[in-house]
Amino acid sequence: MMSFFHNSAPCIPTTFEAKMKYIKHMKTIATILWFSLSLLGVHQGHSQQQTVIHPDGPFTKMLLFKWNEQVTPEQKDHMTDLFEDLVKEVQGFDSFEIMELTHSHRFETAFVLKFSSGAAEKTYREHPKHQQLGQLGPLLVKDFQEVKY
Repeated sequence: MMSFFHNSAPCIPTTFEAKMKYIKHMKTIATILWFSLSLLGVHQGHSQQQTVIHPDGPFTKMLLFKWNEQVTPEQKDHMTDLFEDLVKEVQGFDSFEIMELTHSHRFETAFVLKFSSGAAEKTYREHPKHQQLGQLGPLLVKDFQEVKY
């Protein structure tokens, strides 16, 4: 009888470069799995918000986008620049990362924002550059969803 399982040691890379590639690959798999699981219960629609976990301490906010067809790279860069400025200007807005979603039929881009607290997020939402983002969003984005965890 043939088995899909075997008793040999797990395949773990030995060189530094191979280990870094392995770690990046595992992060990608974890991200895809998280996206898949978090979107399972979400209905189609514009500007939806889902709160998975929102502790009083540090948390992450993920903004999922489907861009309008006519959006230019310059407009995307302007939006990204505003987020990068907010990281520098808002205490407690700790990091901002952009991820291109190659395996999603609904969204194209994810912005991952990390906050030290709910108060930091409140300051971020009230900041004038966030207000600019709120005005740009409907012009540049076709579909949007926000997830906090």
